[in-house]
Amino acid sequence: MKITQIRQSQLHSAEQGLTLAECIVAILLVNVAVAALVAPLMLVAATRVQNDRISQASALALSEVDRMRVLMEQGVNVTTAVIPPPSSVTASLGQPELLSNQPPPTTVVTCTGGGMALPTSATEGCLRVFNNREFVVQIYRGSITFGPNNRIVGYPMQVRVYNRATFTNGSPSTATPIGQQPATMTTSIGNLELPLAVITTDIVQGDSSTALCSISQCS
Repeated sequence: MKITQIRQSQLHSAEQGLTLAECIVAILLVNVAVAALVAPLMLVAATRVQNDRISQASALALSEVDRMRVLMEQGVNVTTAVIPPPSSVTASLGQPELLSNQPPPTTVVTCTGGGMALPTSATEGCLRVFNNREFVVQIYRGSITFGPNNRIVGYPMQVRVYNRATFTNGSPSTATPIGQQPATMTTSIGNLELPLAVITTDIVQGDSSTALCSISQCS
């Protein structure tokens, strides 16, 4: 009789379910687990968005460089408005890295010519739309090297691509030399003061001995 009563008591206890205290503890544990996951998920999402933005900015900067190279191979002269505006920094062929001391844009304009026209000055940024995102492109050059018949055979140049938010939510860094944002883990949209992408290079005619000698410092 006693054994039967004990079994019935155990069965009744098992069917009672969780107590209120146990439910509260379970809810707290779930909340702690969710809170622990939020930060890593935000880190991954923000980093992916920022790195994607840097990738797009790099592609945009490269397209500007490629465009200048194609125009150079076709042949340009001082009367053809197909070269970037001059920088306030002195730099010759073979010294494009000196252009990193160029100040950032002070104005942002919608450049004409199908959205791919050049700015009128080195401190002017052109608004570009790439994959439904807005960027500001700053492009400028150093000293021009001339060949026969007043033909341009080369010049150093630099392209910077900024997030549009740099100019709508703040201002770019004026500390020189200016480099690009590093592609690192982040929980934000990155350092808005720095450009997303920077490409520094020499633009030359491949068959010009004058330009090649300027770069290699041949005598």
